[in-house]
Amino acid sequence: MKESITKLKEIVREGPIGIYLMAFLIPFYQNFFGVATAIIILEFLVRRTAIRKEFIKSQLYWKNPGIWLFAFYLLHIVGLIHTENMKFANLDIGMKATLGIFPLLFVFYQPKINWRLFVNSFILGALVSIVVNLTISIGLYLDTGSIKHFYDSRLTHLMHRGYWAVYLAIAIFFLLKRGLESSGSKAILINFSLAFFIAIFAILSISKMGLILLVIQLVWLAIMLIRRFQYKWILPLIATIFLVTAFSAYYFIPAMKPRIDSTFKEMAKPVDEMDQNRPGSTGARMLVWKSSVELIKENFWFGVGTGDIKDELIQRNIDNGYSGVAEKKLNSHNQYLNSHLALGVLAPLFLLMVIITNCIKRAGNDRYYSWRVGVVLMLFLAMFTESMLEVEAGIIPYAFLLSFLPVFKEEV
Repeated sequence: MKESITKLKEIVREGPIGIYLMAFLIPFYQNFFGVATAIIILEFLVRRTAIRKEFIKSQLYWKNPGIWLFAFYLLHIVGLIHTENMKFANLDIGMKATLGIFPLLFVFYQPKINWRLFVNSFILGALVSIVVNLTISIGLYLDTGSIKHFYDSRLTHLMHRGYWAVYLAIAIFFLLKRGLESSGSKAILINFSLAFFIAIFAILSISKMGLILLVIQLVWLAIMLIRRFQYKWILPLIATIFLVTAFSAYYFIPAMKPRIDSTFKEMAKPVDEMDQNRPGSTGARMLVWKSSVELIKENFWFGVGTGDIKDELIQRNIDNGYSGVAEKKLNSHNQYLNSHLALGVLAPLFLLMVIITNCIKRAGNDRYYSWRVGVVLMLFLAMFTESMLEVEAGIIPYAFLLSFLPVFKEEV
């Protein structure tokens, strides 16, 4: 206990408090993301962090993801040139400010962190979020007697389930990585058990992207275990765990079966045969994707403008007869399509460059390269089914992680 207090005092004295706080908040509570951002910036200014010319020069290079992320943000400002709805454009630019702030900050500031503490802060945030969500659901259950408060969107009270499930998947990845790199059986058991516990709630959220990421992680885990232990029985064991878990979730979580069944039914239908008035979540995505692609073809090079994307997409959905998605004023639900439609062909290319450059090894001993790539790939996949950079729950975590992960320095 005394040692923990001493360590806490050391962190407060030397920092960076804001970095650890952001790691804690990402899977926990989106309303405090702005506070963590402000603390990160204030720490840089108040602590008078030394600015090294050599580091700045190393960052002014095409392999720095921050350069591409900053360029992506600048496209939103360029998009004002042919924008009519300036009110929405100004709101959009303000909301996405961290896409420009974090890359610029980390050109000058190389945070020196304890990687283990950073990972622990993220995992702790995921666990606390589960406890808080579960506590709220228990309270609602006691008031209503409805078990529905323990699954689906009714379980996720602090942020949209799609975003929460992605951040839980990152916490699971951290635990699995830590377990795989542990030498003691006790550490392996604790990490894998915590990963399984968090995975239960990712499943209960019934987020489709969350489920996809869990399946990918299970395949990856099986490969890594076989490589490490070279035991042929690991593969059938993992397969059995997957099948039992999938079967149990499918038949015993009330909303799981109809959600999955409707997903496959809608995927099998041609877009023109879908219920255009009341489509399911998958059908709505397919309809809005079709409208988005049509508009992109018409505005391929420069997009429709930063502030006009919402109006243009709603109008196209109305013109196509997609009243269900038009009423809900849905965005493209695919970040690459959404950005291309608003800003033109350079936007998705810049986003892809952010991902690609994050997957390039840093000079020297890049000890946490595989950790970084795992996180970045999950963020990359999530943008295929959600416009992750259109709401605060996605913008700030993406801006932070994609700018911070390639530049941090481990505390010795």
